[in-house]
Amino acid sequence: MYSNDKTYEVTLKSTADINMSNWQITKTVDTMTMVNNKFVILAEINRLLENGADKKNIFVADRSFLISTSYKTYFEEGNVLSARQDVLKMCGLGRFYTMEPNEDICKINCLFELYKKLNSIVNHYLRCRVRSSYLADSFSVLFQKSLEGACEALLDGVLEQVLEKIERAGADEMEKYYKMIGELERQKENSLKRDRNKFEKAMEESKTLFASVYNRLERPVVGVYHQDGHAIEIINADQMFKNGEESDTQIRLRQITKNSPVLMALLVTGPMVGFLGYLCYRDHKVNKQEDNQDHLKIPGNSSAVINNVLGTESGNLVNEEEVKEVDSQVKEMALHNFSKLETVTNPRVMKLEMKIEVNIRE
Repeated sequence: MYSNDKTYEVTLKSTADINMSNWQITKTVDTMTMVNNKFVILAEINRLLENGADKKNIFVADRSFLISTSYKTYFEEGNVLSARQDVLKMCGLGRFYTMEPNEDICKINCLFELYKKLNSIVNHYLRCRVRSSYLADSFSVLFQKSLEGACEALLDGVLEQVLEKIERAGADEMEKYYKMIGELERQKENSLKRDRNKFEKAMEESKTLFASVYNRLERPVVGVYHQDGHAIEIINADQMFKNGEESDTQIRLRQITKNSPVLMALLVTGPMVGFLGYLCYRDHKVNKQEDNQDHLKIPGNSSAVINNVLGTESGNLVNEEEVKEVDSQVKEMALHNFSKLETVTNPRVMKLEMKIEVNIRE
């Protein structure tokens, strides 16, 4: 009953005395999609942890992926970004926060931040970007030597690019170039000082920062850092690629009727099915024939529901076998997002029904 491998049509219908505006309708669908995607990620994180993954290697980037970008070039050869070939793409994802302290990730963040600052200065003065090869070279130095050595290598590369411009510049431009070089050199020293403080803070507060960033973002990018090779694997690449069009667990909008009452019909599969199934039985009329015995096995609270849905391979809401306890950090984030789902399915505003299974995977 209500397991990951089934697809259901979920219907949300506004109560007769509620007049929903267009933005309220949009917010409801957007929240359902956001929470669905986050539950899918949390289920995968919990699976990785059960299979022995180290928390220090699981990270979330501090920027949502953009719905205006297909990210096709990111994942043409899979969902692993290699250190040498894809370092600029890695840098573009934002700052990484891990579930537990990771010195490698802190160093990577520091190097990427310096690259962005140097690139901003070069772009301001020269209207061009710093060559990505300099970032790739300094990334290699980061693990062969030290953070300071990597920053030095990056700055040397940028200055080499600037000096090429100076050789072709006129005398009237020399003052501008020397001013820029001064800014670039100061930036390296300032960055190292700032990043030492950031490094210490990240090592102390990684658990809090991970959850805070994950809960705040609408479309988080979550991945696994592979120390051997210093590559990263994006675990929700299917959500990013072509805006989730090819994701097996994406919510599909089937219908919106804006007459009174407003009706929204969605096709749902994956972990979200179990959570919505629980809310149906708890708060709403269920449009589905089920064995009465199953009703008695439905978990009694949201914490137990999270264990059943995220803590089993099938994701079944009702499971007679022993259910493993979901990791505490994962459960905390799941509870946070479950509360958002409760808000948009509030029975005082919306009537929630789950109809007979719909097959959309052919």
